[in-house]
Amino acid sequence: MKIKLLSFTLLLVILTSACKKEVIDIAQLTFNKPLDIDLNSYASRVENQNGHIEVSNGGFKTVDKGEKIVKYSFDEKESTNLKFDGASINPSFGAVITTYNNLLSFATFTVNAEQTAGSIQYLKKKFGKPDSASVNNIVAEALSAKTKEMLKESFPEYYKEYKNDFNSMVVDYPQVTSWVKNDVLYRLTLDPVNNSLNFKLDIITKKAFEDAVIMGYHKNIDNPFK
Repeated sequence: MKIKLLSFTLLLVILTSACKKEVIDIAQLTFNKPLDIDLNSYASRVENQNGHIEVSNGGFKTVDKGEKIVKYSFDEKESTNLKFDGASINPSFGAVITTYNNLLSFATFTVNAEQTAGSIQYLKKKFGKPDSASVNNIVAEALSAKTKEMLKESFPEYYKEYKNDFNSMVVDYPQVTSWVKNDVLYRLTLDPVNNSLNFKLDIITKKAFEDAVIMGYHKNIDNPFK
């Protein structure tokens, strides 16, 4: 009986291991290249888009000039199979990975707030000084000492705490920070909220940006690649 139970347990472990998907680390993916992994079995939804996006009558429309876009969406459950330099993806926001004409061209995701500091350091170590930053400010008392320290340590060159014209203490921080490397834009958005520093990263290739195939990047305003 014990032998049968042990055999069943071993079989269960083997089957569970076989069914477990390999974790995909977005930081290890190569943009402007074909994906070396099939995302169809990972994604919550797979959507096909034929054509680029044009603004029309206050809205937008898709105009087919032969562009082939595949959008892989990862919801709460499926996002557990994704990482960014080892950091977990925030399941509340999920992630999107997109190919354009069979090349990896776009990704957007949010990491768990507890791992924001490490993810920022990864970007700084890999890409160095940002190419641009858009500085915003927030009332200092809205942030915990921990969050302010994270902002200061992450981007000391942009961090500043001072009294504004209304005699209120405010904190300057880089709300949007960008790096452009090898025709790929890395756009980091920070959202400090009380005791958390939320981290959202968009990654888009020059061709996907300039060909206006990604919603949200379809207006080609302030081209960072020029």
